[in-house]
Amino acid sequence: MKENIGRLVKIASIQFVKHFDNIASKYGLTSTQMSIIDFLRINKEKEIFQKDIEEEFYIQRSTASVLLKRMEDKQLIKRISSLSDARKKQVILTDKSVKLQSKIIEFMNENQSLINDNFSDKDLNELTKGLKKLISILGDKKYE
Repeated sequence: MKENIGRLVKIASIQFVKHFDNIASKYGLTSTQMSIIDFLRINKEKEIFQKDIEEEFYIQRSTASVLLKRMEDKQLIKRISSLSDARKKQVILTDKSVKLQSKIIEFMNENQSLINDNFSDKDLNELTKGLKKLISILGDKKYE
């Protein structure tokens, strides 16, 4: 009998989030907030808008609005007028988030090392290919 892949993906996802949340909570963050800070850091040369965050993290507009509002309340991000279109608000990191970046980078690197140390290159390539295919099959053509 074949394994139920959907169930395994769900369990792995839950475990991954628990692992992220455990580290993030040490800094008063959630795993999603930590991931958004990292996304903004990686894309610091670009103007990033709420829509970009929605697309990157596969979240609905209402979810993103609440999430970003909470991050603003915690002084982790600011929304400022776009340089190209004053009607739009870009999302930028605050000094508070910038100070957390080294810890976030360290965690992301350790997390990737944990994965790399426990999978062969071949297994990682196959897993990546399989996950991208699954995402595509389930409706997101971004990973084709």
